Amino acid sequence: MNIKRRLSRLRCLAGLLMLCSLLIQDAGAEDASGPEGKSLPMTITSDRMEGDFKSGAIVFLGGVKVIRGDMVMHADQADVQTANSGQDIERVLAAGHVRVISGSRSSMSDRAEYIEAQDLLILTGNARVSDGNNTLSGPLIRVYLKEDRAEVEGSTAERPKFLFHPDTLRKTKP
Repeated sequence: MNIKRRLSRLRCLAGLLMLCSLLIQDAGAEDASGPEGKSLPMTITSDRMEGDFKSGAIVFLGGVKVIRGDMVMHADQADVQTANSGQDIERVLAAGHVRVISGSRSSMSDRAEYIEAQDLLILTGNARVSDGNNTLSGPLIRVYLKEDRAEVEGSTAERPKFLFHPDTLRKTKP
């Protein structure tokens, strides 16, 4: 019984690693850098905006849409922290019905945090990442975009879950 359980866990881990590589395989190709390493612009629209430019804090409220490269984020609210007198974005904290779409991948969560310096997306609260029929879910998902990897943390109430369709995996192999 113990050996069967270990084998089952190893299969789950192998499957999780395969999904993570599928979900973030294109992330390195289209990162936050445009031509010659220059940052791509970020466009944020919303129903309302409040900014404290001295502290670098900007709050976007209602129907928030963030666009950067091929990534589009939708949320009810987004708090943006800037640096260098508003010239650089340090992080974006999105809350309420968060959806992120990038290429064939999409994610949904209650909250999301994007940390610019690490090119890291942290999804919390009913977090789910999908690529076609393949889905990864858990209470907390960290996607390290430049490093081509992801981590899923479980809790006592919810364990990480990985749903994949082997036929989909075979189609993506050269």
